[in-house]
Amino acid sequence: MDATVEVGLPVRYPRTGTVGKIVRIEERGGFAFAELDSTGMLYRTDLLVPAAAGEKASHHQNREDDLKQVAAERRLPQDSGFTEIPNLDSACNGAG
Repeated sequence: MDATVEVGLPVRYPRTGTVGKIVRIEERGGFAFAELDSTGMLYRTDLLVPAAAGEKASHHQNREDDLKQVAAERRLPQDSGFTEIPNLDSACNGAG
């Protein structure tokens, strides 16, 4: 889609289903990025597709799901047994 990207164009990011209008375009590291009004985030323009007619941004619904996902990922190290094993003989505690 990169060639037809312009401000005001409604687009969808297929990986997450995020839909919004492009509010600005900038280049970083050799790639063009577009900021979407629905999230305020930047998306590579070559990964965006035109949004279907009537397709609406659902960032309010997705935001709740995203927050749940982040919370689950934060718990992952605790739930997966990533616990610090104390040094039982006290060797090398503190400064060495």
